[in-house]
Amino acid sequence: MIDSKNDTLVEDESNDGGGAERAWLISIGSPEDGFAHAGRIFELAVTQHVKFGRDDSSDELRFFEAEIENEVGIPYGWVSGEHAELEVMPRGAGLGFTLRDLGSRNGTLVNGERISGSVKLRPGDVFEVGRSFWTVRAIRGNTQPPKAAEFDPAGTCSPHLHQLQRTLKRLAPSTVPLLLRGETGTGKEYLARAIHRVSGRPGPFVVANLAAMSENRVEAVLFGDGERPGLFEQADGGTLMLDELGELSGAVQSKLLSVLTDSRATTGPGRGALDVRLIASTLQDLSQRVEAGDFRPDLYSRLAGFVAELPPVRARREDLGLLCRAFIQNLQRDGRPTRLTSNAFRRILGRAWPFNVRQLTQTMTTASLLASGDGTITADALAEILEQDDGLPQSPDEVRRIRADLVRHLAKFNGDCDAIASAMGRDPYQIQRWLERFEMQPETYKS
Repeated sequence: MIDSKNDTLVEDESNDGGGAERAWLISIGSPEDGFAHAGRIFELAVTQHVKFGRDDSSDELRFFEAEIENEVGIPYGWVSGEHAELEVMPRGAGLGFTLRDLGSRNGTLVNGERISGSVKLRPGDVFEVGRSFWTVRAIRGNTQPPKAAEFDPAGTCSPHLHQLQRTLKRLAPSTVPLLLRGETGTGKEYLARAIHRVSGRPGPFVVANLAAMSENRVEAVLFGDGERPGLFEQADGGTLMLDELGELSGAVQSKLLSVLTDSRATTGPGRGALDVRLIASTLQDLSQRVEAGDFRPDLYSRLAGFVAELPPVRARREDLGLLCRAFIQNLQRDGRPTRLTSNAFRRILGRAWPFNVRQLTQTMTTASLLASGDGTITADALAEILEQDDGLPQSPDEVRRIRADLVRHLAKFNGDCDAIASAMGRDPYQIQRWLERFEMQPETYKS
């Protein structure tokens, strides 16, 4: 779950049947070797020490396990022989982590700042040992480090996301309706497609963008207009994703509930029963909107058989090395040599990324186009791109508000961007930037 007070990830694995307190030491990776070691997880027990130092005997990252003091050997010249030490100790009801610099030549950094002596690590802190980047997570229950990346080729080291993916894998073959909740850019449609892919359902994956529908269009779009089949019929045997669920007006909510309970939602014209699996998505906490009387509880109960909360990027910084590695490998497969400097990666780790994976991908894509002749993405290149984002909000709440305003104006002005810019008091270029960030297509809002 996400701790709303500080936007950090709090692992909750209690449904895994208990188990001893322990921790995951996670290698975020290093740009120096193309993130070759990103995603490696070392399990630690309570009352253990981990000493970090240089290991010239191998090109691989190595973990030497002992009863009390473990050692991590890092094959980089920027690492001192005895560089830093991590201590895992009981603290209150959980675990505490203390990081100590051992007099290293190049220093030990926490969240980009060099430390002196020892410091206590907070949840989500990233520490750097000789251009290698690390974090540590307390684990409750019997969760094991992820082995497969069935839902995302990039993989994940996030305990929360791993647990979520494991649950969704079990639910994928069923007909339980799923509700995916998360900030913009966290990959709700990507995850829905992955669920469909592993479900074994032979039919297609179909998306219904509800935010683009007026009340009088819902029935025609979902059930057809006599000339074209509706989305339910198109999704027969497959999955229908109801996107933007939280942005529906009360009138459209009632209409959607009516059409979902209509016999045509389960029976096609002259074809017998339809077999459609429903997945809905939203940026908002619909359970709170139900309590506030802003969302119909009967519609919510019909669509929320299981609610999956997708964490934002700022709550899963342990995955940034994996995400960067996947991006770089994709470019290299296309014949474009690409690498990232350590300073550039520090800048990536220090960003909040309010538009999440989508924003990171768009930024990296632009940076790769501005890279030097050998494909090196520098911190200066990233800074140049990020400075262009000054008009974009950094607060997730502001992102949600702007998105809701855009949806409302897109529907009102039939996708006319100039009219939207005038109504919102913004420059047309700014409206275009927002639409790109949200991956909205104005033409889909034309009636």
